[in-house]
Amino acid sequence: MSIQDVLVWLFGGVGASAVFSYLAERWEWFQSLTVDTKKVYKTVGASVIAILAFVAYTYVPVSYWEVLSPYWQVVVGVIAVNYGVEVFHFFDKKLVK
Repeated sequence: MSIQDVLVWLFGGVGASAVFSYLAERWEWFQSLTVDTKKVYKTVGASVIAILAFVAYTYVPVSYWEVLSPYWQVVVGVIAVNYGVEVFHFFDKKLVK
């Protein structure tokens, strides 16, 4: 998945909501909010992420994305391996018991 693909996924709405929810649910202060307040924060946070992704996609020249692409692939690879290992350990612990 290229950087531009991720930006499209983010400004499409679903990606922005998923990313903000993933981050916010790990913040201690966010957990203390009421359900209605969380909804407002999630809506605003996801909107900000979507708008920033759209602006980056629209106004950053393609040549910058091409320069960043190899580094992006390294980051995506590390994230994929990290979560892949977590999934492996989750199922491995169940199989050993």
